[in-house]
Amino acid sequence: MPRVLSVLFAAVLACAVVPAAAVPAAAAVPGAAAAPAADTPGRTFVAVSVATVWTSPDSPRDRDRAAVAAPADPAAWMGSMSSADRRELTTASRTQTQALLGAPVTVTERRDGWAHVVVPGQPSGKDDRGYPGWVPASQLVDDPAFGALAAGAPTGTVDGVATAWLYRDPARTERLREVSVGTRLPVVGEAGDAVRVALPGGDQAWLAAGELRGGAPPSPTGEGLVATARLFLDRPYLWGGRSGFGPDCSGLTGLSYALHGITVGRDASDQARGGRPVDDPADLRPGDLLFWNSPATHVAMYAGAGTMIEAFDADTPVRGSPVRFDAEYSGARRYLP
Repeated sequence: MPRVLSVLFAAVLACAVVPAAAVPAAAAVPGAAAAPAADTPGRTFVAVSVATVWTSPDSPRDRDRAAVAAPADPAAWMGSMSSADRRELTTASRTQTQALLGAPVTVTERRDGWAHVVVPGQPSGKDDRGYPGWVPASQLVDDPAFGALAAGAPTGTVDGVATAWLYRDPARTERLREVSVGTRLPVVGEAGDAVRVALPGGDQAWLAAGELRGGAPPSPTGEGLVATARLFLDRPYLWGGRSGFGPDCSGLTGLSYALHGITVGRDASDQARGGRPVDDPADLRPGDLLFWNSPATHVAMYAGAGTMIEAFDADTPVRGSPVRFDAEYSGARRYLP
């Protein structure tokens, strides 16, 4: 049995004997919210590789068709935009956040082909239930059976790569769609070095076993968080982005933490209110979050040796750089023990 599935099935056995309250590592992290229970059956799920959550149904432009299509093509969308196009998303505040394939959402309203949703697992001062915004209804599927499967089957999370391909066949010759790091799906089979996963809506797909992490996240460490953040290096900046195709500043840090079982606020201002303060720059550790302005409007992850990883702006790909202890620097927060 491939290692990924042996880990997954071992996790299922472990869940049968370990009290549920003892499982989430995030619950013990000071200042961090416990990650939403992955084994809670849901109803409505993201059915495209990345669903962009828009400020309003009128927010998408003609050039954003690849983002609002079903299926969506986030790679084509990112590749089609110039820096000016991405910058206009920021200045007009068109995009809010993103949710990945298989993620549950709560629909609060439906209107003219659009659904107003809140995204659990992305805490926000805007809504106690999760991050709010609008998604094309065609990118969602009501599928209680998928929720029940996700509750009972072992799950796997795309990890170690910024994006991965799903395939129609175990030989991985027919591409189906490209998905982001952090995508979490029920595992229903295996063949050689390929793993079969269930998709919302009743379909199935295959991906390379080496691109799927089975079981619970590893115990979080600063070095592990930095290694995850490095997956985003050189990816384009996207206002509201929270995927391996292109993040914004808090999307990068938030998704990196989520991959290690820790839920932090979606926006920089929310992340700056969690954790514990690190008052002395000499005490910074890898994985700490650095903030600028008050209230915070920018966040980066400390990477050690006076450096950080950040999604800076629409003109700059995700980069590593020296920490800027300038007039706008407003402090650091630690979410790890």
